[in-house]
Order: sequence, then structure tokens, then C-alpha cells
Amino acid sequence: MKVSALTFLFANIGILSVSICKAVEKETKSPKTKAAKGKKGKKDSAIDSPSTFSCTREVYSVVAKNPSWPDHNFHHQVWYHTLNDIHTLWQEDYFDYVLDIRPLEDLTIDNAGTPLLLEGWQTLHIPGSYPINVFPPTTPAEDVDMLVDFTSSNTCKDARVFVHCWSGISGNMVAKTLIELGFTNVHAAGPEGSAGMWDWAAAGYDVVYNDTFVAEETRFHPACIKQCTP
Repeated sequence: MKVSALTFLFANIGILSVSICKAVEKETKSPKTKAAKGKKGKKDSAIDSPSTFSCTREVYSVVAKNPSWPDHNFHHQVWYHTLNDIHTLWQEDYFDYVLDIRPLEDLTIDNAGTPLLLEGWQTLHIPGSYPINVFPPTTPAEDVDMLVDFTSSNTCKDARVFVHCWSGISGNMVAKTLIELGFTNVHAAGPEGSAGMWDWAAAGYDVVYNDTFVAEETRFHPACIKQCTP
């Protein structure tokens, strides 16, 4: 069977394109992200396994609301999961980064006439999480000054992030702010009011207590920032 020169040329162009795409994909995967979370190797195994929970997870959004969350505020471009599902996804290393909006130090606020203690990141936090200190949660996007500056890199903005606070209310407000700042893959837990750090700890999930934030430490320098630093 005769094959024209034109057919041969297009076939080889197709093969070359696939090879280039595979090469680019391989180069852009960052093992540093996994190392920053202290779970080396888990992400690759989760992606390779067809039984991983990320394939069967429940996800809610502004166009696919959870009907059992009547008081939850759904924001455009934010993906929502139950806290239990968030925990399972976190165990599978599904998220590139966990962003904790709380301040470093504890503070006490007035809650309808009753003092309410809001523990800071240094008192307790999810292992491997980054304190960004976007508080109060009503801070306008143009005034946000993150403690660990995920806004300084487009690679960070495109990373898959889980954002949270104490109960889910403030975290959900900041999730909306992250979208305004250009983040493209923001996840939060719901329903707000019962899906934050307090609920995480009460469920018996892994928690780090009495930690200290030192900006110079390598663990507070996410790989996504390094990728866009000359």
C-alpha cells in the first residue's frame, strides 16, 4: 500500500506533538510540593490508583449545591466538600497546599456578650498547613498581605488549595477573596459553621500543637513560589 509524503508528514507531526506534551507534563510536576507536606510518594500512588477517593468524591459548587446545607454560602469557582471528605482527600495528598487563614496568635472576641477564644495557627494546626493570616476575613482583596505569600506566584494561584479557619465561616469568606485574587483551584469544607479547625480536631484527625512560625525555615517556603523566582 502506498503512503503519500503528506500523510507520512502529518503522522510524524502527531507523534512529535504527543511526545512534547508528555515531556512538558513530566517536567512541570513538582516533587517539592509533596515534600513540603511531608508525604513523599503518596501523591503519585493516589493518582495511579483507580480506587483513589479523589475519583469518587462528592463535590459541591454554586451550580451543584448540597441541599442539606441550607445556610451555606456557595461562591463561584469554589469547590466544596464535607470535612470528612476533605480529610480523606488530604490523606491521599490530593491538595497541593492547605492554607490556614487564622492569625498566628490566639485572640479573644466578643460573641454576643460572651468571650470566645480563637486559637491561632501556632496553638494548633493541620500538619503541613501554611499560615496566611488573612484576618479579619472581610479584608478586601486589594488589602490582603499574606504571611506566606501565595499571591506572589501564578504557579501558587493555579495550585489545588484547601482553605480553612476555625469553623468554616471565615474560611469560606476568604475562599471567595482568593478567587478575586486570581486563584483558580480553591477548595473549602462545608457546611460553614461546622467544618473548620475545631471540627477537624474534634474528629480526632491529625493536629500539630504548640508550633512556632519562623519565616526563614524551609518548610514555610512553598515550592510554587520558588518555581517563579528568578
